[in-house]
Amino acid sequence: MEIIIKITNFLLLITLFHAFPLSLSSSEKLENISTKTAVIFNTLCAKCHEGECSGRLSFNTGSKAADSHIRRYTDDINISKAETKEFFSLLNYMKKECALYMPDNGKWKSENLSHFALPSQKSYFIPLGTLKNGNYHLVIKIKEDVLFRVEVISDRLDPYLDQSIFSNRKELMLPFTIDEPIDAFLRIRSRTPLHVIALEIK
Repeated sequence: MEIIIKITNFLLLITLFHAFPLSLSSSEKLENISTKTAVIFNTLCAKCHEGECSGRLSFNTGSKAADSHIRRYTDDINISKAETKEFFSLLNYMKKECALYMPDNGKWKSENLSHFALPSQKSYFIPLGTLKNGNYHLVIKIKEDVLFRVEVISDRLDPYLDQSIFSNRKELMLPFTIDEPIDAFLRIRSRTPLHVIALEIK
């Protein structure tokens, strides 16, 4: 009887491994994801899943099943097969951990802001580092007069600033409050290209 139970348990483990292979290796695969792919995912793809971490595209559907969905919603960006797999790993991670991922969690440099932009320049996803409790001001300079949305969010998807802005002032100061230490990210989205030329947290 004991042998039968052990065999049954072993077969169950094999079945689970084949049914959910990505769930066991997603953490390892995230190490090789590029900043470009993470920026695209966190600006264009993550938003529609943030409120439904167990939503339609579960990790056990396989990356091939997600391919057409990813290509349909990644705007005008050319996506390779390798990048599609990276998107799928990010989706798997977000749905399992309910968290966002960014390869570079270090401090950004103002001269490298374009590194965190979509190729179309319509969105940015910028790691702000760890912010402690307190009141902050986001100072941002935009080259164009354009309508855009600004969000400060944590890696756990919690929002701390969410504001739509249209202003002919090139420098804006937006207040927000952090109630606990977080790894913070800035997400900017626009329907037309915009260029962030300076950014500061005070």
